[in-house]
Amino acid sequence: MLTPIRTLRTLGFRQGTLSPFRQLSSIATPPKKIVIPQNCISILRPSFRTKTQLQWIPVKYKSSTSQSKIGTQHNRSTFNPKTPNPSLGVGLSRLIKLVKPESKLLVGALICLLITSSVTMMLPLIIGKIVDTASSSKSAESEEGSEKKAEFNKIWGFDPVQFYTGVTLVFLTGAISNFGRIYLLRSVGERLVARLRSRLYSKILSQDSYFFDVGPTKNGMKIGDLLSRLASDTQIISRTLSGNISDGARAAISGCVGVSMMCYVSWKLTLCMSMIFPPLIVMSLFYGRRIKQLSRSIQEHIGSMSKVAEEKLNGIKTIQSFGQQRLVVSEYNNEIRNLFRTSMYEGKLSGIFYGGNSFIGNMTIVGLLLVGTNLISKGQLTIGDLSSFMLYATFTGSSVFGLGNFYTELMKGIGAAERIFELSDSENRITTTLGKKVDSTHGAIKFENVDFRYPSRPQTQIFQDLNLTINKGENVCFVGPSGSGKSTISQLLLRFYDPINGKVTFNSHDIRDLNLNFHRSKLGYVPQDPQLFTGTIRDNIVFGKSDYTEEELQRAIELSNSADFINSFPQKLDTPLGSSAGGAQLSGGQRQRVALARALIRNPDILILDEATSALDSYSEKVVMSNLKILSREKECTIISIAHRLSTIRNSSRIIVFNDQGHVVEDGSFAVLIANPASELNKLLKSHDLM
Repeated sequence: MLTPIRTLRTLGFRQGTLSPFRQLSSIATPPKKIVIPQNCISILRPSFRTKTQLQWIPVKYKSSTSQSKIGTQHNRSTFNPKTPNPSLGVGLSRLIKLVKPESKLLVGALICLLITSSVTMMLPLIIGKIVDTASSSKSAESEEGSEKKAEFNKIWGFDPVQFYTGVTLVFLTGAISNFGRIYLLRSVGERLVARLRSRLYSKILSQDSYFFDVGPTKNGMKIGDLLSRLASDTQIISRTLSGNISDGARAAISGCVGVSMMCYVSWKLTLCMSMIFPPLIVMSLFYGRRIKQLSRSIQEHIGSMSKVAEEKLNGIKTIQSFGQQRLVVSEYNNEIRNLFRTSMYEGKLSGIFYGGNSFIGNMTIVGLLLVGTNLISKGQLTIGDLSSFMLYATFTGSSVFGLGNFYTELMKGIGAAERIFELSDSENRITTTLGKKVDSTHGAIKFENVDFRYPSRPQTQIFQDLNLTINKGENVCFVGPSGSGKSTISQLLLRFYDPINGKVTFNSHDIRDLNLNFHRSKLGYVPQDPQLFTGTIRDNIVFGKSDYTEEELQRAIELSNSADFINSFPQKLDTPLGSSAGGAQLSGGQRQRVALARALIRNPDILILDEATSALDSYSEKVVMSNLKILSREKECTIISIAHRLSTIRNSSRIIVFNDQGHVVEDGSFAVLIANPASELNKLLKSHDLM
């Protein structure tokens, strides 16, 4: 799962890019650095039914520098169910800050909203006045004739033509303002989600291997879960901060205006209606807090479902070859059931909440009509006043329900935001942009008293007190049984991880003091299963070197023995790769040679080959190894190979043999070691039937 991201980091992929080959537009501003004290790095991952705390314990590393290095060790045994969630105020404050860059657009939208709401709230008063005018006009016509009728037909001093023309203009203004509100809020939402996704993507690419192995969730951050946060959670936040805020503001404005106008029409009826507010507020508070937890739980289930789907679809051929489709579908269905149960529980709560609101609202309308007709019979209220009041009551009731809905949707937004903040607050334990840019690191590579365990397997010791020196220009091959730590050497050289104790130095420079992006630009790395990106063959080869020349490109192709198969395609270097229409599907050996060319075009000082020729045929491997010998001799390029194949081992000038415990048991030339029948190298080769 981590191969693509490690490939990006190894090749110096910078933060702030949406695709391997294109830079982000200016809308994607880089995030500000968030610093969390090392002594309080703890991540809480609340769940729907249980609350589990995963604690990060700082571990000091020994270092040659005066400043201690801080690493992390994951403690799975710590359990504290009483650890509280982040406070509502803090979550809301951070959520509001996300929309700050669009504050001008938001203010414009709120102005349009104010105009629209004002126009809407004028309607009941206008209707009531028209009803009373019609009643008065009919009475005047029967009593005093046409002159009195014309006088009574006037509304607020305007004749009917003037009045209705004015009303039309007012409603037209409201319609235009409503258009402005919708358009501006859509702009706010789209800008927000684009910026948020870009920042999160940049943050993910800058994370170290600890993030993907063990944190901030219990099992590390998996690709499916990250995609869910990038797509689904950001969309919920966008909807909360654009449309939902608009709905809340409109409900607040309409509610305030409605209550004021109801008091103006009849304070007695207003007093009766105010009795429904306390139960509605209590219901909304309870429902909103519960829905926040459910919203986060639903998003986590969606993330888990995406994680399972992504993992299994990546291995679709393996699944089909073993005939395990039913088992895999069952596993996916289990995630669907978890999501279904939580969603149905949310639906049950929503039904109770909105059903209760509907009952209270309908009973309130009936009660107001009873009290209102009684006031009319006593001459304390007119029919037009009651009509206006009932319309205002309807608007105000809708506003109260709207505020309740705003609160619950806001809680959903905060629940989604907590998952986003969980990513943005994750501190990089290995930074790639800080440190010294040293040109003179091409020299001896030393492992000094190195102890190492993978953070995802803290109980398994990989290296203990490892001491090793690789001289400049050497062609070294690491061999040993599976799990002996051979590939871990490459992980430490690229500083995907830091040792728990000891240090790794390049020409006497501690790797932890170096700028990693600059350091990695001097290295070439080819894994056993290289990652190729959507694009052309040329795009993939020059991926790590934007300022390449055609001469450098052709030399890299020649050294990797890729010319023949590339030229066999009609479009040659411009042949598209991938599953898209017309995309070429490369064999394993072809992929390895493209990856090797990608490493060689950087003209590296140190070339790391982790089973990089395992898929090549014997002739291609012989050509590649011959070319690499020339490269090592001409440029003094240090070549570090990790291999099981005898041909690769034989072509190396120095062999280092590991045992099962990660200890160096032999170190020497191939000729010397192979000549000794009792050597560990001979035993290893015989155990693999290579001799």
